[in-house]
Amino acid sequence: MKIAENLLNKVLFSYPDKTERIVYLLLFLFPIAGMSVRHWITNIFNLLVIISLFTLSKPRTQLQKQEKIFLWICFFYFSMFIISSVANDWGRIQTYYLGTELRFLMVIPLYLLLRRYPDCSIWLLYGSILGGFILLAQAYYDVYYTDDQIAQGVYSKNIIGPFSVLIGFWLSYLLWHYKVSLKRLTIFIISFSIISAFITAGLSGSRGAYAGFIITGLACILFFSKPRWMIASLVLIIMSTYFSYHSSSIIKNGVDVAVKDFQLYIQADDHVNDKSSYTSTGVRLEMIRTSLILISNNPLIGIGPGNYSKYTQIIINNKTASPALASYRHPHNVFIDAIIAKGILGLISVLMLFYYPAIIYIKQYKVKKVTAVIGLIHIIAISVFSLTDHSVVLMNNYTSILLLGIVIFFSEHTRNRKKYSTSTT
Repeated sequence: MKIAENLLNKVLFSYPDKTERIVYLLLFLFPIAGMSVRHWITNIFNLLVIISLFTLSKPRTQLQKQEKIFLWICFFYFSMFIISSVANDWGRIQTYYLGTELRFLMVIPLYLLLRRYPDCSIWLLYGSILGGFILLAQAYYDVYYTDDQIAQGVYSKNIIGPFSVLIGFWLSYLLWHYKVSLKRLTIFIISFSIISAFITAGLSGSRGAYAGFIITGLACILFFSKPRWMIASLVLIIMSTYFSYHSSSIIKNGVDVAVKDFQLYIQADDHVNDKSSYTSTGVRLEMIRTSLILISNNPLIGIGPGNYSKYTQIIINNKTASPALASYRHPHNVFIDAIIAKGILGLISVLMLFYYPAIIYIKQYKVKKVTAVIGLIHIIAISVFSLTDHSVVLMNNYTSILLLGIVIFFSEHTRNRKKYSTSTT
């Protein structure tokens, strides 16, 4: 209770700018009800965008060169949606996706807003502490009190799982960076919240979350561990993965099915007619195989956003793709979806959006390690999730998580922010 009271007093009385208080409060709330209150994530993002539009006329800090380049990349990404849609006969489906794509354009005023306030990341991390416990409570309810048998939150396993992994590693960063100034009780609470988030990811049954946990965890070994502890940290990740696999039927079943489906697809001689293309893993592999056929239709600017099902039906009718693809509107991979829908230029726009900040983090890692680490954690995790799910850039809630994280951590890195103590907690 004292921790919560101190946090409330800090946000209400420590910041003279009322807009700054509202921004921090919204960021604090962002992870708390994200998976238990529907549309919470999207509405928080929308409110921040609205605030940013109303504050555009206020004086702002001069942006650095890399920040201007990043904002131009966001504009380029949005422009590729417009260009590809118009070139491929803009229709109702493109109008439907316009709302989501506008978020990449709204990043510009949002960035200018959050760039103004130095404590954005810490309030997002404060909210994540409570968010970890809420995620576990939601997962426990889904698994033991509903018929789902897996954690789904208010959306699906493919959102709550990756979101839990993100929160777990965000909090791991908080523990690593501020451990000197944290009290023992606070360290215990954060540690327990990290465990809660990772348990939730395991209960989700999301293979993207599992892959994200392993790969991001391996990256964090490089970030957090001293050289003499790296082997021990690697062993810990391996043991945690092994223990999770053998102790949880949800995780074991998810992994076993994926491996079996992969083997069946690889061993099949005729992917068009073989039933191996109808499995969850098999259909994703079939999407990869047939992507080259779709790309050949318009390699530069693609077949148009939202036109995937129309063109897959054509190649299905031509007996060059499995009928299993007929029920899918998108390939379950951000990068494949980008090159199919928006062509090579579209793929370049996605790669620049994800990895231009990562390049800046890596180039400045030695002099700004603290702020580079959290940015790299976010991008690495999101990249892994993008390999198994297109929702990262096509669903409002997932897109809000992606963009808000990139904006907060990149603006913090370029701001040369001072270290903030969490001794008040």
